[in-house]
Amino acid sequence: MPTLFSPATTPRIARTMLEVRQYLADTTQRELKILLLSLTGTKVLQGVFSRVVRLSAEEPALRPLSREAALSSEAPAPRQPVPKSAEAPPESAPTPTAPAPASPVPSPGLVQALTGSNPPRPAAAGPRLPRDVAVKPKVPGVLETNRSIGASPTQNAQLQADIKYLEEMGAKNIRVNQQQVTYRNGQRVGVNRPDLQFDYNGRRYQVEYDTPTSDRGPSHQSRTTSNDPDSETILLIVP
Repeated sequence: MPTLFSPATTPRIARTMLEVRQYLADTTQRELKILLLSLTGTKVLQGVFSRVVRLSAEEPALRPLSREAALSSEAPAPRQPVPKSAEAPPESAPTPTAPAPASPVPSPGLVQALTGSNPPRPAAAGPRLPRDVAVKPKVPGVLETNRSIGASPTQNAQLQADIKYLEEMGAKNIRVNQQQVTYRNGQRVGVNRPDLQFDYNGRRYQVEYDTPTSDRGPSHQSRTTSNDPDSETILLIVP
C-alpha cells in the first residue's frame, strides 16, 4: 500500500478528497450567508419597530373642536310644533286640607267624679280571684305614663288629656296599664291592670276606658273594688 497520497499515486482518492473539501467550503459559505441575512433582517426589524413605538408615544393628542366647529358640524334638528291635544292640562286648584283635630279635653265623667258633681256609683265587693289573692304585696316601680291602653287611638288620646288634667289638679302616683296598688303605694293587691290609677284627695282611684258596645266595665269595677274596698273606680265610655 503506498505511503504517499497524490494525484499521481492515488488519483481516485485524491479526487475524492478535493471534491469533499470543495463541498465543505461551498456548504460553509452558504450557511454563513443565511446566518448573516437572518441577523441583518432581525436588526432591521428591531429598528423599524422601535421607531414606530417612539413616534406613537410622541404623537400629540387630538385637539377638541372649537365651539363654532361643533355647532357647524352638529346643527340641532328643528323643533316640531306640539299639537294642541298633547298640551298639558291646566293645573287644578289645590284641594284644601282638613283642619287638624283639636286636642281632647278632660273626660267630663272624670271631672264630675273628682269635683263631686257626679260621684261614681259604688260597686258591691265580691270574692277576690285566687290569682289576685296570691300576688306578692311588693309594689312594682312606676312606668312611663305615655303608654298605650289599647288599639283605639281615641282612647289613648283621651287618656293623655286626662293625665294632664290630673297633674294640674295635683294627683300623685299616676300609673297607666299597671297592676293594681293601694293608696300611697301601700301594697300590690292584684294582677289586674286598670287603665289608669292615681292618688287624689286622700283616696285611690282607678279609671277604666270602655267603648259604647263593651260591657266589661262593671266586671272591672267589681274586681278593683274587691281588691281594694277603700278605692273608687270611674267608668268612662270613649269610642
